Amino acid sequence: VSGDCLWSLASAWRFAKRTGRTLAIDWRGSCYLDQPFTNAFPVFFEPVEAIDGVPVICDEQINQVSFPGPFFPRWWNKAPIDCVYRPDEQIFQERDELDRLFQSPEDVAANTVVCDACLMWRCDQDAERQIFRTIKPQPEIRARIDAIYQEHFQGH
Repeated sequence: VSGDCLWSLASAWRFAKRTGRTLAIDWRGSCYLDQPFTNAFPVFFEPVEAIDGVPVICDEQINQVSFPGPFFPRWWNKAPIDCVYRPDEQIFQERDELDRLFQSPEDVAANTVVCDACLMWRCDQDAERQIFRTIKPQPEIRARIDAIYQEHFQGH
């Protein structure tokens, strides 16, 4: 999983905490998996129920959730068939809209805020630390990390 997913997660978590929302980590369609309907988060990380008091949905339960509208950014209110192709300009616009919202003390009237744009380097260090303290790689991934550390970095 690339860092942009984790930075976006940290930004979305901070917003959910500030606004009293539930955080849904929905990484279906990830370029890191061959299965488009599999949520990548529990493939790579141990599922969590909450992050510092914020309720989290992050496992295969995500496939059963029907997210209520209206949505923010507004583009996500289109019919699903119209959402199949998202041009780069749209993604950049959403990133900027989300950045403004997340930096603002305000909330939006939307029931669901979709954070599907790279928010790399747009969250504070406390949010990053909270995410990195809370989420843990799956045991087999942790074992590979430990083996690489021992082989290449231990003692340095």
